[in-house]
Amino acid sequence: MKKNNFRSGAKNNSQRSAQGSSRSQGPRPQQSGGRSQGGRPQQGSRSENSIPREWRIVVGNHAIKEALYMRPKKVKGMWLKNGWESSADLRELEEMARKHHITPEIRQEAVIDKFGSSHQGAALFVEGAPGMDLDHLGNLETSIVLMLDGIEDPHNLGAILRTSWLTNVKGVLIPEDRAVGLTPTVHKVACGGVEHVAVEATTNFSKYAETLKEKGYWIYGLSPRGKKSIFELDLPEKVIWAIGAEDKGLRVTTERLCDELVFIPQTSASASYNASVATAMALTETLRQHAQRGKSKKSQSDR
Repeated sequence: MKKNNFRSGAKNNSQRSAQGSSRSQGPRPQQSGGRSQGGRPQQGSRSENSIPREWRIVVGNHAIKEALYMRPKKVKGMWLKNGWESSADLRELEEMARKHHITPEIRQEAVIDKFGSSHQGAALFVEGAPGMDLDHLGNLETSIVLMLDGIEDPHNLGAILRTSWLTNVKGVLIPEDRAVGLTPTVHKVACGGVEHVAVEATTNFSKYAETLKEKGYWIYGLSPRGKKSIFELDLPEKVIWAIGAEDKGLRVTTERLCDELVFIPQTSASASYNASVATAMALTETLRQHAQRGKSKKSQSDR
């Protein structure tokens, strides 16, 4: 399986016009630094230009807290802006970090700005991310998986991962190319959701689709060409939702992997739902049906 390219990611349309075609979301790695106590990399000699590619850059107070709570042993360092002591939120982050034997390094705010202007004064560096376990997914009685076919806006991906966390999505597939990865902005918008949802980047959806179908999953693609609405479906226990790119929708190759194409009702044909909103509606309907079916089974067992 291919692993996530954490630095890859496309900018939204407004960002492209303002910043050109560069797709880099962070600095390229060059190894440096010695070791501090506890075997953690010494950050004092590490600059913003020497962050290893396999590290995730997490910004946003909620996202940082969740990363510190969920995977403290994977944290490789933290930066706080100069003057952090005046912020109650940053003091709380500093205290959480020290409880896990992580000593924050102080940087000028302009340095952290390179990871995104909405960083709130801190950046956390985490090695790796939760990956998909196909055997585990196959053993689940009830499960939801997402297949995101070319989401390019980091705000959309972040919102989708936040919703996925709250609706108990078990895995998210994203393309390795021509799609946004787990960038700092994605972490910020997801508000900690990245730490709870397995995300896998791949160059081939079909292998995953075939394997999961063999394990009992059904794939539904959101498309205006669908014959049924999501509210007409009797969804199975194991569901994969295929969601298309913001401007192009599902690719033909991805549509062919779907068992059925379905649509979300709307009153105007001249526009479409935002990708993250459409995903939230599909996930909520799936969660509703699964919960309703669970109540029915419980009621029958209590008789």
